[in-house]
Amino acid sequence: MRNLCVKAAVIFVVVFLLFIPVNQFVKDSHDYRINHAILSFKNKPYPVDIMNLGASHSMYGYNFKPTGLAHLDLALPAQTIQYDYKLLKEYGEYLKPNGVVIVSISQITFISSEVHYIGNYYRILDREEIEPFNLLDYYSYLYAPGTNSSRFNSALAGKLKKYKWDSHKPWANEGRNYSESKYEKVIEDYEIAIQQNTINQNVQQLQEIVELCKSKGYSVVLTLEPVHSSYREYFTDELMNQLVFQHLQSLELDVPLLNYMEDSRFADEEKYFIDPDHLNSKGRKKFSWIVYEDLRKMGYLGM
Repeated sequence: MRNLCVKAAVIFVVVFLLFIPVNQFVKDSHDYRINHAILSFKNKPYPVDIMNLGASHSMYGYNFKPTGLAHLDLALPAQTIQYDYKLLKEYGEYLKPNGVVIVSISQITFISSEVHYIGNYYRILDREEIEPFNLLDYYSYLYAPGTNSSRFNSALAGKLKKYKWDSHKPWANEGRNYSESKYEKVIEDYEIAIQQNTINQNVQQLQEIVELCKSKGYSVVLTLEPVHSSYREYFTDELMNQLVFQHLQSLELDVPLLNYMEDSRFADEEKYFIDPDHLNSKGRKKFSWIVYEDLRKMGYLGM
């Protein structure tokens, strides 16, 4: 019996020692640290001129620091509009009197309701705002994310990204392979949203975001970020009307909509994109200056 206990103890120690680097590997990964800028702001907040909500299109879309504006990026990958609302309630108080809230509208805004990365919100939102909240998941996410297979796989995928087969790289077939894959996923999610009747809920949530902004005196604009022409081939005017514009029209929101989706300054310029629907650092800088100037012309930002 004693030998069995010793063996068990040795096995436990070995497993634990092997787990330490795995756990640190996940903690150091880009996906695990995706919310670090918001977390840093939460720990040391300051007045901001402009903040943006939305999913990955928005997160990779804006960098207003070169314009001299104090900017808070509240967008995260696959973020639902419900969490846009939660983050606005949490951080909107730091917006300056003449500040602007950018609400990014994408192809998934009205069809997405499932939060795939709930851990992203554990340290940046109050627990009561997180649905569903699970105490065990919360502490394992904070201290032992290496035990979560999806987090480990995500971290590993990030490291192996550059080793993808050519046919799976974002710009294979001039970006059409990637764009077709995204199109198929959006159509699949749209059909699920129809079955689960979640579109109306999301449309109403946008109404509530605009109403909250107006009640707090925040200036609010809706935006669609630029995409590459290979992506636009799949997301036609007809499809965008089905996914987005018909719902915006039904709300009759009295707020500006800045649609840069097929902006000619980006549409055929691969150099501005990470992949066909996400801007890179160069594209983000150029685009943010364009939005900044457009907002100024509209009388926003105290001008």
